[in-house]
Amino acid sequence: MIRKAQMKDISRLAEIEVFGKRVAYRPIFQDDNGSFNMIQVGNIIEEYRNNPTLLEHISVYDDGIVKGMINWKDGSNGGKADEIELYCFYVEPFFKGLGIGRTLIRYLCDEAAALGKKRIYAWVLKENASARRFYERNGFAADGREELAEGTTEYLVYYEKRLSEKKEV
Repeated sequence: MIRKAQMKDISRLAEIEVFGKRVAYRPIFQDDNGSFNMIQVGNIIEEYRNNPTLLEHISVYDDGIVKGMINWKDGSNGGKADEIELYCFYVEPFFKGLGIGRTLIRYLCDEAAALGKKRIYAWVLKENASARRFYERNGFAADGREELAEGTTEYLVYYEKRLSEKKEV
């Protein structure tokens, strides 16, 4: 059910990302121009077409319909080598509440542990209460760090999940 994203998925990935952002962020930012003029499915599709390497760390939940996506950055690119940043994670709004997000997070944790990573972190909008609850239910904890989201007056909260060390048998 979880697999690496492929070029054939780009239109679906763009839909999930756009609608996920609109549902999550419009109530917070109250910005119709940003939500409906700046965030466009066609623009994201074009971005993937022009730079297929963007798919490198995207995995999708696919049970015949791609219903969710999770994307991460390797922390060794400017961060710490033993961590990854979860930065683009959306479940199609029509399929929320079915365990898809939890399945994607578990998959990412397993993949990160297999790569020898010790933690996963994400910056979550402070006002996005449902996302914060989701992360907390899935083993992430806020550590008190906050920073302004670039170009906004909204704060981001740092969440981290420490991965258990795999013991060799």
